[in-house]
Amino acid sequence: AIYCSHHIRIASSLPNWGFARACARPMALQLKEIVDRLNAEPFKLDLSLVGFDDKDPFELMEVLKVVLVHLDPKHEVDLREEKPDVMYQRIAEYLHILGYQCGFDIEFQQGLISGDKSAVHPILYWLLGNLDALRKRSYLAKFCMNLDVPEEFLREEKVYEAFQQYKELQSQFKATHSHVEQERAGRMNPTDLQREVIQLDAEREQLSQKIQHLKQRSAKDQSFAVLLEVTSMLRKEQEEEARLMEKLQEQRYQLEQVEQLYIERSTRLREMREAAQADGGASAEAMLRMLRNEVTKNRQALVRVKRESDEKLQRLKDIDSALSDPPVTKSDIDDLEGHIHGMQADIQDLESKIGEHNQDSRLSVYKQQANLVSKKKEVVFKDKKQLEEERDKLSAELSVKEKEYEVTKGHKPMKRDEFKTYAASLRDKSAKFKRLKAELSELRHEVSVLVRSEQLLSAKDPTPQGLRETEEALEKASIEKSQVDKAKGKTLDEISGIVQRINSQLKEKKNKLAPQIKALRSVRQHFQQVEVKYLEKKSAYDGAKSQMDGELSKLAGDCKGLEQEVMDSEQSYHLLNMQTSTEDSKLMRAQREARCMRKEERLSPEFQTLQEQYQKQIVLFDDQCKDLRKEQKRVKETHEDDLKQKRAFMQLEALMHIKLKVSKQELQSSQYGGMLTRSMMEHTAGVERLIIE
Repeated sequence: AIYCSHHIRIASSLPNWGFARACARPMALQLKEIVDRLNAEPFKLDLSLVGFDDKDPFELMEVLKVVLVHLDPKHEVDLREEKPDVMYQRIAEYLHILGYQCGFDIEFQQGLISGDKSAVHPILYWLLGNLDALRKRSYLAKFCMNLDVPEEFLREEKVYEAFQQYKELQSQFKATHSHVEQERAGRMNPTDLQREVIQLDAEREQLSQKIQHLKQRSAKDQSFAVLLEVTSMLRKEQEEEARLMEKLQEQRYQLEQVEQLYIERSTRLREMREAAQADGGASAEAMLRMLRNEVTKNRQALVRVKRESDEKLQRLKDIDSALSDPPVTKSDIDDLEGHIHGMQADIQDLESKIGEHNQDSRLSVYKQQANLVSKKKEVVFKDKKQLEEERDKLSAELSVKEKEYEVTKGHKPMKRDEFKTYAASLRDKSAKFKRLKAELSELRHEVSVLVRSEQLLSAKDPTPQGLRETEEALEKASIEKSQVDKAKGKTLDEISGIVQRINSQLKEKKNKLAPQIKALRSVRQHFQQVEVKYLEKKSAYDGAKSQMDGELSKLAGDCKGLEQEVMDSEQSYHLLNMQTSTEDSKLMRAQREARCMRKEERLSPEFQTLQEQYQKQIVLFDDQCKDLRKEQKRVKETHEDDLKQKRAFMQLEALMHIKLKVSKQELQSSQYGGMLTRSMMEHTAGVERLIIE
């Protein structure tokens, strides 16, 4: 309240007092919230509104540094040693990373460097209002901020590999962090889990009791076992059917996705083949043209998706606003209907008044023309509506036909421009086919000539030299193969012997370990029994511990609240006690003064009352003031003369020092030079002189 009134008084004294008075209240609320958050965890600065407002720029920047260090420890620097430009660069970059909305212009830079309240207070308000979210954003910014590397550096292989490794690590961090966030969000509180376990145990007990009761009732019924078996089989079949239906839906969804992907890939393959055939090879221009077409399609799809997303977001906002509005009651609907009926009655009254005013016969011709025009307009609108419906129907049929064509043919139907390009490519292909056919006929003619030459040569020499060499090589290879097979057989025999030895050793080890395994099984069974008992005891202990912890925490909270109340009561007691003692002393002094004024007693031997003592002191102080004024007047009048006299004495003192120094020097020179023959002291005008001859 003191701070607000102080600011309101200051704002009323400024020229633009209306705007300042209007802004004083929000500013005070903003500063109050800043101080409250700084006094709370984790800062605990113990500030007050007036103290925070009276801080100088350096102290204000220290407070900002404390908040920034809480978000990121790298801001733990000495502001006295850091240069202002470096400090602004560090804080501005960090605020930009956190997403602080500001122009970051010269005015903001000067205000931040100088520690101006108009620049620092909004930053503190924004940081303290979003502290947890900004701390998380600051942590993620260390790993998710993209590192800008110039292209000329990326041309080097090592730099490019390091940059790609950096990108992979960044993507791994994002995936790991999102997984950790999901795990944290899905993790339940141990107290809730214990409560849920207790509830499930209670439900299990109830179900077991119901099952036991049903078994007792159905024990005498002989057909119940058959009915139970049939119902269990029915339940299993229903579960299997539900599972198969889920699988069917999932496979249908996957099939649709695969078909869509197949259509896209087949279309892409067809376009690439057409481009390659049209240009006679996969040239760079064809690839660039294909990429441009793909980019254009992707942009169109992006625009369509953005438009649909904006429409859905707007729809969602409308739904949220409708849900946030108060529910409409029957009385509200009745009021609106009554308002509508009243408006309709007013409209009818106005139409009747207009009809009465328009009874002039000269307007009938224009009315008839207006009616004809309106009828023609209605007819045209109906025709237009029918044409639009036909157009929509034809467009829907066309889209259906295009989808059927795409499914059957594997690609979309061609448009006019695409068909022209396709016809041109066909002409090019036909010319290329004729040229290749002529080359093929020439190659076939050459092959026939070569075949005839081979037949003639084989007729002259049926067993040529090359065939004999091949036969010898085959015989040698067969001999070597038989040798290798013998070596393999020996190796296999050795391996089989080793395997038999290993199997025999394994059997021996198994026989030795058999009694130990039996003992281990018995120990395992005992361990399972002990573990079951342990789990039961542990669950009981955990339940009791959770209950006791809850009660203890509740009692601790109550005790803390009572201690705070006691401390507040003691503080208020001591404050009131001090105020009471002060007021009692004042009351006693006033009562004594009243008795002294009634002359029932005397204040002191010199004075009757305190008033007389104060009046006497006032008179003495007045006399002292008069004497001091007279002394001040005398000092002012003689000040100049006193200064002159002081300067004269100072000059005389300096002259005497110089004379003494000169006489000492002359005396020393006379003693060391041996020139002193006669000394004589004469008294001339009261001055002693030393004469040397």
